Amino acid sequence: MPEEQSHPAFRWNAERLWPQFERLAGAEPDALALVDCNDHLWSRGELHAQAVDIAALLRSAGVEPGDRVLVTAHKSPATIATALAVSSLCATFCPISPKLGAGDLAVLESLLGHAVKVRGADGALSEITAGSDDRSSDPRDADTALIGFTSGSTGVPKGVMHGPEALNYATRACAAIAGLDHRDAILGIVPLDSAPGFTFTAHFALSLGHPLVLVDPWVPAVALRRAERYGCGWAIAVPTHLFTMVEAARLGEWNGLLPLRAMAVGGSAMTPELIEDADRLLGLKALRMFGMSECMGHASTSPTHPLERRQLFDGIPFPGTQEEAFDSDMKALPRGSRGQAGVRGPSLFLGYAQGLGAGQERMTPDGFYLTGDEIIRDEEGFVRVVGRIKDQIIRGGFNIDPAEVEAALLRHPSVAEVAVVAVPERKLGEQACAVCRLRTQGTGMDLAALLDHLSQQGLSRKKWPEHLVLVAEMAVTATGKLDKKAMAAIAVEEIARRRAALPATQDE
Repeated sequence: MPEEQSHPAFRWNAERLWPQFERLAGAEPDALALVDCNDHLWSRGELHAQAVDIAALLRSAGVEPGDRVLVTAHKSPATIATALAVSSLCATFCPISPKLGAGDLAVLESLLGHAVKVRGADGALSEITAGSDDRSSDPRDADTALIGFTSGSTGVPKGVMHGPEALNYATRACAAIAGLDHRDAILGIVPLDSAPGFTFTAHFALSLGHPLVLVDPWVPAVALRRAERYGCGWAIAVPTHLFTMVEAARLGEWNGLLPLRAMAVGGSAMTPELIEDADRLLGLKALRMFGMSECMGHASTSPTHPLERRQLFDGIPFPGTQEEAFDSDMKALPRGSRGQAGVRGPSLFLGYAQGLGAGQERMTPDGFYLTGDEIIRDEEGFVRVVGRIKDQIIRGGFNIDPAEVEAALLRHPSVAEVAVVAVPERKLGEQACAVCRLRTQGTGMDLAALLDHLSQQGLSRKKWPEHLVLVAEMAVTATGKLDKKAMAAIAVEEIARRRAALPATQDE
């Protein structure tokens, strides 16, 4: 039997962000802490002073230990200083996207039970207002450092509660895997308004003493130049970021020496070719990482793994984390079997907030969180994500795994990005639609050409999509992941338009 692989050992604790940063600022107040989007350099001492001032304002507004503070999370020094201030009061930082719609925000505010709301304009702190009249009385609040929000199936967002141990564990694991030096900066690509987005940028940098280099708006060549200029050693990204960075190098928009030791990438399908292109064109070890808001970054590949492993697998669990495939009866399956991913370990969330998903957690009797992802784990311990249970398309009783079809479509040389989504059909219930962005517009791609490619790939005819919708830009979530709900809506609208244009006697 092959020996199971493992990552380097590391240490972590349950200390909150503020005391970790305060020690660093006290030891070296002039050390670089932050490079904002306008290239202004912030020392630890400057960021510390701003956090102290904001903490005084929050305290005067009535914020106490355990309170929830709702913050519009811009990529700005003010937002980061606010996170430090909230931590200094032993309160809970609750970041939200500046792009959140008024209706969604109203629902969230009615349920969160926050003490105050902190809003910003153009990244600057502008207003602290009273929050809910009915503050949260969740007993877990005293142990919670961060609440991130993720979409819920009922239209009500889920509030993902994390203690400080989860944040420290996940970031220290990544630092150990990448072999970071204390001088390496962190490149802040992803937004700060999700649990992983905040953790793997702001918390990572501030708790471990790495400078944080923010990037906004996303222009890949600019991000590459900033990484080179400021000596960035690590970043987290979604596949779209990596793809556009590779394309910037391929098109000659950037030609330099990238200092990044590694970049963790997760969130949607990646081709083996993309990982290889990152090696060849960027000199970058792109590491597939498996994680979600509920269990941030709990498995990853390593820069020391062979290219083939980094291309095809989503990593091995961090030390201290257990992960296996489970069947429908919540029983662990033998290695090599396909089943739902179950994970437990220090980066696991405390649960969903009351009124924001509490009770919807799916746990096995022995404490494994069931993620909804389908995985296979081999004898060496490597995890491969092969699908998503909720994404299954059921056409006339036959289940289609979109991830399998997407992987085959991404091997077409003209396809840059793809999402295979369900569209309603009166006889079969659902059909599959491939929503694609092409590398070059106007290439004449049609459904017949796409199906011919799938045939050559050996994909069963039963899994072929019935529809193709081409888009100039893929819809993405606030964190940059492909937004399948939005693209399904685009597909449904486009197919309805096509059907309406058909002659009355023609049945598509």
